[in-house]
Amino acid sequence: MDLLVSYSWNRFYLAKPEIIRILKRFGDSNPLVGKTDVRGIAVAHTCLDNREVIRRCRALWKTDPQNSFESAIKWVPVDYWCVSDLDAMKQVIDSKIKNRIEVNQTWGMKVRKRRWQQYHTIEIVEYLATDIERKVDLDNPDRIVSVDVVGRETAISLLKPDEVFSLGLPHP
Repeated sequence: MDLLVSYSWNRFYLAKPEIIRILKRFGDSNPLVGKTDVRGIAVAHTCLDNREVIRRCRALWKTDPQNSFESAIKWVPVDYWCVSDLDAMKQVIDSKIKNRIEVNQTWGMKVRKRRWQQYHTIEIVEYLATDIERKVDLDNPDRIVSVDVVGRETAISLLKPDEVFSLGLPHP
């Protein structure tokens, strides 16, 4: 399973061993961490459930904030990868994401694009959201369709609001 991990620009040399140390602490004996096309974003490949990693990051931060996270400041689970192309993204959302949003659930979409200036964010949202026939709630959705354009590749996930770990967000 994959995670996108944000770190301060030009600090990959600090973030990589930190990410590996944390994933090993959680039980992955051989995590792989690599750079992406975008400075400040790493991808971590782990044998662990990426949602469980988020829960454990949150618990670790609560119990040991001084010695746990210094460089790896935001962790986002990745469900699917595709090329950074609107039709490819729409295919993933239509075939693998939209039917996982229950009829009684609300949803919202978060698009973060880096090194991909082909479209404005609103154009991306409008195109990708057209076939999701569920009630939208942008302030407090039950589910979040997360689209992270990272250069030539795009990470897409269907998340619950508490399934991202960030030092800049409140931790329930």
